[in-house]
Parts: sequence; C-alpha cells; structure tokens
Amino acid sequence: MTWGTWLLGGALALLVAFALLAPLESLRWWATRGAVETRRTFARVGAPAPRAYGPLPDRFVVYLSGVGVVSGDGLSLRERAVLDAVAAALPGVRVLADVFPYSVENRSLVQRATRWLWTRLDRLRRVRRESLTPKLINVRNILQVLVSADPRYGPTFNAGLAQQVVRSLDRAGWAPGCGVPVTLIGFSGGAQMALGASTMLSLMGMRVSVVSIGGVFGDDPGLEHVEHLWDIRGSRDLSRKLGPLVFPGRWPFAKGSAWHHAVADGRVTVLDGGPVHHDGRGAYFEGRRPGPDGVVPAERTVGLLVEILGAGTPSAASPRQPD
Repeated sequence: MTWGTWLLGGALALLVAFALLAPLESLRWWATRGAVETRRTFARVGAPAPRAYGPLPDRFVVYLSGVGVVSGDGLSLRERAVLDAVAAALPGVRVLADVFPYSVENRSLVQRATRWLWTRLDRLRRVRRESLTPKLINVRNILQVLVSADPRYGPTFNAGLAQQVVRSLDRAGWAPGCGVPVTLIGFSGGAQMALGASTMLSLMGMRVSVVSIGGVFGDDPGLEHVEHLWDIRGSRDLSRKLGPLVFPGRWPFAKGSAWHHAVADGRVTVLDGGPVHHDGRGAYFEGRRPGPDGVVPAERTVGLLVEILGAGTPSAASPRQPD
C-alpha cells in the first residue's frame, strides 16, 4: 500500500468517526446536566430582572461564525474588521462575538482531549491554504450544522447553544424582561445555528431576529419564532445554494414548512450581497480588493448590516421571491 492509500483510508475513517460521534456530544450533555440547566434558564423567565449596571444598548447582536473556526474567539481578521466597523457606525448596538456555535457547551476544539489534532490542523491551514487536510475542521463543524438541523437531535443541541447565547448576553448586561431586541448574525453554517437557537430564545421572551450572510440553513422551527430573517446572498456564492438544495423543507413544493410559512408571512428579505464568493478572497468580508463591480465587498456587507441593525429592511432588498 502507498502512503496516499493510507492517508485516504485514514481520512475516510475520521469522516466516519465524525459522522457517528456528531450527535453524541449534545446527547451526553443533555443526559448529564443539560435538562437541569435548561429548566434553570427558563426559570428566569418572569422573575424580576436584576438592576442594570449602566445604560442598556438599543440592540444586542451576537455573531456566529462559519464552519472554519475552532473557537468562539477564533474569528478571521476580515470578520473582526467588519464587526468593528458595524459597532463604530452604530454606537447604540452592542456587538458580541464570543460564542463557538459548533459546540453545545461553547467548548472550543482546542479545549478537548483531541486539541493536538485541531491545533495542528488550524496551524497547517494558515500555512498551506490549499491543503485538503485542514478541511477536516470544516467537516467536523458541518456535521454539527446537520445535527442542529436534524429534527431528532436538533432540539437538544439548539437548547444548549441558546443557553450559550444567553450567557454571552448576560455578560454584556442583558437580563430577562429588559426588552432590548436581540439579532443573531450567522455566517455560512452559523446561520443554521442562529435559527436553531432562536426557538428557545423566543420562548424566553426575547425579540429575536436573524441575519444570514451566505447562510446554509434548513427549514428550522426557529423560523416560526424569529421576527425577521435577512438573507444576504452573493451572486457567486455557490455554497449558500446548498440550503435550498439539500433541505427538503426549502423545496418549492414543501409549502407547509417553517421556511415557506416565514416567506408567506413576509418575514424573509433577500439582500444582494454583490458578486462575491463564499469565503476567502473576494468574499463577503474582503476588505482590500474591489469586486468586479468596483465595490469593496466588506464595505457593502457593513452597509447592509448597518441598515438592518439601525433602521430595518435595507433598500437593497431583492424583489424576487426567496428560494
């Protein structure tokens, strides 16, 4: 056997292991302490809100990154630059980015027994961007996206993720009953995670909305609970088309799904993200090079987010029917 054959066999074995183990983290969490933690979280609903220390913002924003991250604080420089620009443009909006959406306990990949693997893969992809091996990070996180979208395992996973969002909001000064709206921004697979967490957040009395940036998401029940979903789509982004393709609830004939209910209610707005790719250079967060239309993609993304978070539905909304 050649080294190539061994490597291929090892990669396939890892993929099988990832697929089999994907739901187990959330199931173990629920069986050991998740159910108790969820009851405690809901017990806060209706309780007197603690006294706020300092003024509350006009809106809280929680950013959930794409499937290429290994931790909640592992955002790319491009992502951070866009979030910083939004925060600077909207002083009344408090932007948070400390949740790792691909773990039910907000436990990063470098805080596990297998941290040696993820640390090495993360380092390798920074040196050799075109290498396939570091893509195992993406594969692992994609499987968690599928867990979130699965009607069997999703409710458990999404309950844990929602509690991590609540804890992030708590640290930023939010309290039940404060009335400040919350917007989750999800990039790529983070859009599915944002919708997944929205059900529990809404049941806690939050006014929840979601912004998808190149989002890959299904017909999650959270669509029945969000006030609005803004879907920013790049014309050259092929990855985001996986959502309408692989999730049956988004197919045209599935009129009874949560997705089609939200569309029929007018709670879905499609926005033109410009001629951008899904990730990397020339994508939504590209801040240096203008795109084919002469516009720097990050500047367009910031402009759309500022309009959404500051005023409501942007004028750049597409007139076509969401797919």
